[in-house]
Amino acid sequence: MIPIIRKLGHIRLTIFLLFKLFFLILFATFAQVDRGIFLANKLYFTSWFVWGNGFPIFFGGYTIGALLVINLLCSHSTKFKKSRAYIGIFFIHFGLVLLIIGAGLTSFFGQEMQIAIKEGESKNYLDFPSQFNVVIIDASESSHDMLYEYEIDDLKQGINFKGSKIKLMHLSPNAIINQRGIDNLSYNQLGQTYKLISMPKTYKMTERNVPGIKLSISNEKGSNLYMLWGGSSIYQSAEINNKSYLIKLRPKREYLDFSLNLLDFQRHTYQQSNTVERFKSMIEVVTNEGRIPFTIQMNDPLRYSGYTFFQSSFTEDETTSVFQVVKNPSWIMPYLSSVIIVSGLFIQMLSSMRKKHD
Repeated sequence: MIPIIRKLGHIRLTIFLLFKLFFLILFATFAQVDRGIFLANKLYFTSWFVWGNGFPIFFGGYTIGALLVINLLCSHSTKFKKSRAYIGIFFIHFGLVLLIIGAGLTSFFGQEMQIAIKEGESKNYLDFPSQFNVVIIDASESSHDMLYEYEIDDLKQGINFKGSKIKLMHLSPNAIINQRGIDNLSYNQLGQTYKLISMPKTYKMTERNVPGIKLSISNEKGSNLYMLWGGSSIYQSAEINNKSYLIKLRPKREYLDFSLNLLDFQRHTYQQSNTVERFKSMIEVVTNEGRIPFTIQMNDPLRYSGYTFFQSSFTEDETTSVFQVVKNPSWIMPYLSSVIIVSGLFIQMLSSMRKKHD
């Protein structure tokens, strides 16, 4: 057992993994040109392997990170000595392990969302701008709505809903809609007047893919075909088992136990220029216990209830403010590991100076 641990903790494995990491970063950098930063990050860093033609062709970020942690732990267990001279080394190794584990936890559990609020309005939910779900809403109750939400992939095989089968007939990962010259009566509502046009997927940072789908809702009385587009604000009505529902394709949401109210948005430009100097949003965090005022601006985010709200952008009419929202349960680990590593380096430096003095 000890020889295996020594091999896993050998410096040669460390160098091998660092070379792998170097080439992984290199490949991912080249991939960003055609695939964009988000897809490149998903394919290379937040994966166990890099795949090509259905086969693993290179280590992914998860694999390299896990092997580096094993390498550090094995190296420490076989070479560490209980003496003051090794305290600094212990802190450095421990900090590096925490740093790698923290990066892995962030990729697993970290979430990035958005919220756009118009002046004078409040919102209590966040949008995942790149993830779209089909929602079916029962609005028959006056006090509340009953919400049923399904991922697009769940509809490929079809689902049973209140005695009817809902099945995905067509998916366009990126699409636009255009008005038909002649109504298509095979569709219900929006699909009668508008047609879905597939577009190439975009990987630009300033653009996003808006999907469109065609759904079939069928039962023993027959079937109805619906066209849903993620960029539409229209909720279409659907009769299911003699009951009326609203149906829509929209970004996935995460609901909050508080709401944000945008009081005012301000944009300041440089003198005699349209270049933005700074912009800020005066908001209120509304909870059951009261209202908390706060000003969100560049480099001064709002941190509340595990979420961090960054001032991201605004609409051209300057009445709607857009916030980038990050939820990262392991946010403290990079800071903690950095402090531990710096402390280890400082201790090791003092230890080396003391040895030279002696």
